[in-house]
Amino acid sequence: MPFRSRSARQSPRSRRSASLNAQLALIMALIGIAGAVGITVLLASLITPGFDRLETAPEHAPTLGRHILLMAVGGSILLLLVVLVTLRRIIAHRVLAPLERLRAHMQHVCASGLLAPLEVGDRRDEIGSLGKSFNAMLGQLDRQREQIEAQSFLLGRSANAVEVMHNVRNALNPISTILSQGSAETPAVDRALLGRTLSELAQSDLSADRREKLAAFALACIDALDEARRAQVGQLEIGREALAHVLDIIGAQQADAHQPFALDPCDITDVIARNATIARYAGGLSIAFSFPAEPQPVLANRLILSQVIGNLFANAAEAIAATGRQNGAITVNVDRHDNTVRVRIRDDGEGFAPEDGPALFRRGFSTRTNKAGGLGLHWCANAMAAMRGSLALHSEGKGRGAVAELHLEAPTEENVEL
Repeated sequence: MPFRSRSARQSPRSRRSASLNAQLALIMALIGIAGAVGITVLLASLITPGFDRLETAPEHAPTLGRHILLMAVGGSILLLLVVLVTLRRIIAHRVLAPLERLRAHMQHVCASGLLAPLEVGDRRDEIGSLGKSFNAMLGQLDRQREQIEAQSFLLGRSANAVEVMHNVRNALNPISTILSQGSAETPAVDRALLGRTLSELAQSDLSADRREKLAAFALACIDALDEARRAQVGQLEIGREALAHVLDIIGAQQADAHQPFALDPCDITDVIARNATIARYAGGLSIAFSFPAEPQPVLANRLILSQVIGNLFANAAEAIAATGRQNGAITVNVDRHDNTVRVRIRDDGEGFAPEDGPALFRRGFSTRTNKAGGLGLHWCANAMAAMRGSLALHSEGKGRGAVAELHLEAPTEENVEL
């Protein structure tokens, strides 16, 4: 909405009476008239005695003329100086001082962000109209700010819900993969064959050699069943951890989302190991993980950091799957420089063009046309910034993999108790 001055709605007569130019012209006219009268009186008082002397000494006429000319010039200069000094004081008081107050108020608004109105007073000239227009603009900005804050709150709440669902999807993905593998897996032992074997072993007239072979076969079947059960228990344990991760995400969302993150010392190596265990089952791929085993404390929110690492691992797995291969590798390096811990997550996936690096953190952006996400990296970058850290992505080009680099603060020595 354009800002329109209130003076534009005034009548022509009101504008003429309130014009600053009219006020200055009136003042200048009064000064000119007063100066002219003063110079006339002064010249009259000085010239009259000279004319009296001309009656007795006519030879002094040229001298008297020069004196009159000099007095006229001097009086004009004096009048001009008086006019200029008076005009300067009037402009300084009526124009420059209000403009300086307006400038100072604008700087205060820019520095503090407080849209306080400017004190205009009862002025009805152009300066008063400018101040009133400025206050009207501040009022409109204040209303627009309130609307934007309300819309930002609603948008943030919606975006936060979408991001939570994105994280929940990543955490539920291993469970879906484990269930799919379990339903499609063939039995380790043919139960019908095992039943016939046991029936034959129950026969009393069975030869010793045949009985020994059947017993060895039955024991092998039992060992295979036991191994399959241990594998199922391991997969269920990983699924249980993934489901616990989902519950943690939902529980954290139920807490006050507007509270600042509580940063505590935590072992990032353990966070990486837990998410690597879950990511091994992402998308049915065979992913080889490599990461250090030594503990490395960082200052972060453990749950948020786990979600960031999980998102980055999920993106790396998607990049590997985009190459068409069924296997890949993700390597994690952790090192510390002074008070900063750097984590580098490298994958051998499809990579991206280097010029696309900054755009990857924009909401909704993705280098893959078949992906509707992009919220993961956007959320990760914001989460890292909230933990006083940073996140950057690097790639040497398409088909050459990518590197996600995280920087986090290292805790002080006295509070490193993980």
